[in-house]
Amino acid sequence: MIREINDVYDLRAAYYEKHPNGHFFDGDTLKFFGERFSEMRLLKGTVQVTDSLGKEHTCYVVSSLQRIPMVGRKRVYHHFDVETLEDI
Repeated sequence: MIREINDVYDLRAAYYEKHPNGHFFDGDTLKFFGERFSEMRLLKGTVQVTDSLGKEHTCYVVSSLQRIPMVGRKRVYHHFDVETLEDI
């Protein structure tokens, strides 16, 4: 089933359909990295990303704010392959 992804809620649902045992959006995982799902945003469009092995991926981009003890807040971007929904 191909799901239309318009926001971070759609992305999370599609991610769990493809990765039922995945942990990226789990509350404990987000808490460990100082992130909150309610503050995540799916950016418009897709981007081309090259992974560490040199393979190109078309990805959705999720913007999130991390709260790091002793450092403060930091904006981070997570990239999800549009086909596999793996975190690149």
